Amino acid sequence: MPQYDFRCDACQHRFSLRFKTYAAADEAAPHCPACASGDVTRLISQVAIPRSQRDYGGLTSQEMLSVLESGDKRQVDEMVRQVGGRSPDGSAAPSPQSEDSPEPH
Repeated sequence: MPQYDFRCDACQHRFSLRFKTYAAADEAAPHCPACASGDVTRLISQVAIPRSQRDYGGLTSQEMLSVLESGDKRQVDEMVRQVGGRSPDGSAAPSPQSEDSPEPH
């Protein structure tokens, strides 16, 4: 569903309208909801494009190595975020002890 932002040229009110189709948006003659003026300007706003998430947890070690070797920081960061802190069986890995930590007796 396309959504467009408008500003009324008469009263400067900003508003958004959603349309069922792009064709409906092109054919529309929007009016300001605050003052009913038809003198409106369509605004250009930031567009959000959703990215599909890759499931790095299901990759083989060779596929993970390929991601690391690609040098793509975003992919590497996402892979580490998804699989970091997991042991090979999928359970949470124990946190490593530092060398300064006393051994339990």
